[in-house]
Amino acid sequence: MEIKKNKLVITEKEGVICYGYFQDGVPTELYCEPKEQQSILGNIYAARVERVAEGIHGAFLEIGDNQKCYYSLSAEQPVKLSPGHEDKLYGGDIILVQITKDAVKTKLPVGTGNISLDGKYFVFTLTDKRTGISKKIRNTVERERLETLLKKYTREEYGIIVRTNAAGVSEETLTKELELLQLRYEELMRKAKIATGKTLLYREPPHYITLGKELPAKALDEILTDHAEVFTELKEYYKQTSESDTTKISFYEDTYSLYNLYRFAHYYEEAYGKYIWLKSGASLVIEHTEAMTVIDVNTGSVLKKKKQEDTLFYQINREAAKEIARQLRLRNISGIIMIDFINMKDTAQKEKLLSLLDSECKKDRVHCNVIDMTALNLVEMTRSKVRKPLHEQIRSCMKNNRS
Repeated sequence: MEIKKNKLVITEKEGVICYGYFQDGVPTELYCEPKEQQSILGNIYAARVERVAEGIHGAFLEIGDNQKCYYSLSAEQPVKLSPGHEDKLYGGDIILVQITKDAVKTKLPVGTGNISLDGKYFVFTLTDKRTGISKKIRNTVERERLETLLKKYTREEYGIIVRTNAAGVSEETLTKELELLQLRYEELMRKAKIATGKTLLYREPPHYITLGKELPAKALDEILTDHAEVFTELKEYYKQTSESDTTKISFYEDTYSLYNLYRFAHYYEEAYGKYIWLKSGASLVIEHTEAMTVIDVNTGSVLKKKKQEDTLFYQINREAAKEIARQLRLRNISGIIMIDFINMKDTAQKEKLLSLLDSECKKDRVHCNVIDMTALNLVEMTRSKVRKPLHEQIRSCMKNNRS
């Protein structure tokens, strides 16, 4: 089988859904999750305020099934489902909340009152009532076409954001998704009106189903699975918006499993380890602490010649920067990241290295911010937290299999 092109590959191994986004047979993103323990990311709840913690400008909410989440008071005023003061949150209030970050280690899931219903081409927003079109759609004629279409669906109750994926898509396909999101909104509000608190109102489909929607349309050639149940879920999910999307979905039938064909075990083991060897012979060491992730660049077996030392170190650091950006996305490393590159004396080389790291990180779907290089030649950067890092996903799956 041809394993090149851009593919989302989904398979199962011993009760664990293993999936990843592969480009030319190499994983760019990897995930795993127990089949019976799905993430609550994206779920919408009628949540009960357990207590307000003014000292940290936040609140703790009960969302049902003995689960709680943290809610920041710095966000916009939430949609209140219980009578009371509209300008302030009190214990016992019932509000609409959507989970934006999974629980990580000892930290609770994080919820927001800025509810959004995401499609492949549009996002409905309940708090922000404005409409807008992605800035990446620059063609004036195309923007006017999309603005005209939006007017038919604009309402005071919600805002609509047009995603970059909508550019060039037929009106029939776009209309189908707009109508679907409108129905989803109406169903959500119908349930919300009769909810008594700690109630799940909307369950986001599993990430392995929705990942194909998150990836840019032009960056995905095929969704491939050898799991019959997942294949059915994919077909049902994608045909809601466009029959053409279902043509990308393929069922793999062969005695040699997708798990082995795409070397999931090898890539999981590699991504779980702390050492990465570079083609030059240099290496990266990735270590996680409670506060941050630290990445060290080592020269390893690279031969050093005094006359070429600066040039050699710069070349190794460039190679390391590209691999670091790839590893951050592959391993889903987030939060504060400190990188100890090989020391260079040349200021211009340092600036070029930072610029390269920044441009490589821009390929990431998750927001990265390359901040600066400190006086100790440590590069500071951050990457937004959304899902659990891959090493925690793997650990969770291993624990689940032992229980």
